[in-house]
Amino acid sequence: LASLSELQVGCLPSLQELNAAKNWIDRLYIPSFLFKLHVLELRANHITKINKEDLDNLRHANTSNLSLILSQNFIHSIDPGAFKFVTLQLLHLKGCFSHEDIIKASLNAISGLRVQKLFIGQYRNSPTRVNFKENLFEGLCGLDVEELTIMELYISFTNTFFDCMENITSLRFIYTSLYQFTLESFTSNMQKFELKYSVIVKVPYYILSELKHLKELRITNNRRLTNCDYSLIKLDKLEFLDLSKNKIMMESCCGKHISGNSLKHLNFSYNTYIGFRSLFLEMPHLLTLDVSHSKVDSVGQYPIFMTLNNLTYLDLSYTSCHFAIHCSFCGLFSLVELRVSHTTFAPDIVGSVFQNLSSLRLLDMESCGLEHIPNETFGNLKRLQVLNLSKNKLMELSASVLLSLFALQHLNISANNIQGLSNDTIQVLSKRLPKVDLSDNPYDCSCTQEQFLLWVHEQRVKNVNFSNHMECKTPEHLQGSLLRNVNLNCSWALIYISLLVIVVVMFLSLLVYHFYLKNCFLYLCFCQQGYKKSATEKTYDAFVIHSSLDEEWVREELLPELEGGDSSFQLCVHYRNFEVGKLILENIFYNGICCSRNALILLSPNFIESKWCSFEFRLALFWRFLEDECGIILILLEPIREDQLKQMYVLKKYISSKTYLKWEKDDKEKEVFWKRLRKALMQSRKVDAPL
Repeated sequence: LASLSELQVGCLPSLQELNAAKNWIDRLYIPSFLFKLHVLELRANHITKINKEDLDNLRHANTSNLSLILSQNFIHSIDPGAFKFVTLQLLHLKGCFSHEDIIKASLNAISGLRVQKLFIGQYRNSPTRVNFKENLFEGLCGLDVEELTIMELYISFTNTFFDCMENITSLRFIYTSLYQFTLESFTSNMQKFELKYSVIVKVPYYILSELKHLKELRITNNRRLTNCDYSLIKLDKLEFLDLSKNKIMMESCCGKHISGNSLKHLNFSYNTYIGFRSLFLEMPHLLTLDVSHSKVDSVGQYPIFMTLNNLTYLDLSYTSCHFAIHCSFCGLFSLVELRVSHTTFAPDIVGSVFQNLSSLRLLDMESCGLEHIPNETFGNLKRLQVLNLSKNKLMELSASVLLSLFALQHLNISANNIQGLSNDTIQVLSKRLPKVDLSDNPYDCSCTQEQFLLWVHEQRVKNVNFSNHMECKTPEHLQGSLLRNVNLNCSWALIYISLLVIVVVMFLSLLVYHFYLKNCFLYLCFCQQGYKKSATEKTYDAFVIHSSLDEEWVREELLPELEGGDSSFQLCVHYRNFEVGKLILENIFYNGICCSRNALILLSPNFIESKWCSFEFRLALFWRFLEDECGIILILLEPIREDQLKQMYVLKKYISSKTYLKWEKDDKEKEVFWKRLRKALMQSRKVDAPL
């Protein structure tokens, strides 16, 4: 494209932006059909000279909304008066002039131009370096310009820099050093000042002290700026202060450094350290405060926001604050947006720390290490619309937590430890929330979460804003599957579970029958055969229940002592009195227990380890229940440890309430032992012989 006249866009009356960059256009002639444009991009063409006659049709034309971008056209000259009576929204001349003399001449040549914003200077790392020289900007005196942006300019010592900037209301320096300015006094109506990507180590007080009417100050992205001294204290009309993305270390913010009389917006984000003190409270008109990504202290430990009743925006993200008091946000009655991501809260204050924030619309609590949210936490946040709880450690979200959030529109609980949602929570989300983010949680895709999985399927159809990245964590065969693709047949699963339960119950029943009921049943059968006989005929004085390992004591001590002498007793012992060929159970019941007046229990560690001894003891108890006249005599042959006794709960319970005989090896003790045992056997008609 060699000329704008070649364009056929007259049939596009609503066209607002035209990009004709990097073509072969060499004249700045703008046809009338382009006057309604808002942006005309002619960057990197071949315009080297701007002729006065090429702009004749622009004079007195209504082009006040037009932004004309001529950057990277290597302009050598501009006819004087070429822009006279021309009105523009923006004129961009970045990278157009290779020498400071050309800049000076061109600024004088465009005298008479009325422009809202003017950009001059070089691109970053441009091979052509432009140095400031005295009276370089004298041509500004003939311009009507409100906002001036200067980029990549190397400034030497000067006292004429601001000579023609009296009427400029906004001045921006980008990649331009200011530390070689000499002290000078100048008149200025400037209201906005910006210093970005500049080589400074402290705030340029020699410039700012002269800007008496300054309302907006931005000093950002200056990596060497570490100090914010007293240079801002005189700016009592300042409303907007942005000191973000520097390296500022401020021990005490902010009364001694910054005038808070008119300040409404304060940004200290991305700095090194900001220390809040009591003087910080002297900012009654402050509306926004951003200290994110800066280390701060006192916040969360003291109620430092008590007097900031008009604050509407507070960003404490990535400040490493630990909120330990219930009144951490007291005084912030007008707060609309609160961001506290990557901070921590004491568990005992989470339920009450937000209670006074009744005007809150947005709350960001991402990565706060939350494991549980009390039901009352958001009770007073009736106007809350956006709630971000992502990247915490929540395992559930109770419906009670959300019930009071009547205005909530967007909920983010992604990247937690949630395996599923309860039916109550699902109902709350379905009724109230148009947008919810549940992605990146370790979801359980088993039948226990059937209702939740069905709800996810429904939401995917109804709600285009529903979460996309929702994967199964368990069970193992579904791990990594998207929830929307999981189809469970939980009715069959319930049948399988029911059948499994029935099989287990039947198996346990068989075990119980085999080890207990079967024996009891056989016992009743045997007792039915011999019970009548036992009621009238007792063959033995006692049936001896003992371990086979204690048989030596029975042979050498018990039988000779009780079956010999004048008052001899008849004892039933299995190795001598059981009939050969009969069932063991029949011998125990019929020939042993049913035919004996007493059961003589010989206790020892060997007895505890014997299953038959345990069985015979239980049946002896049952026999005693039937034969109220029969007795049980306990003899402790050897000491039994407490942990051994626990193996036979019934014996432990019985022995704890009964008196028993204890075998001793001392001759005198033996004499007492045998005397008491004989007495117990003689009193066979009592249930428990007194010892």
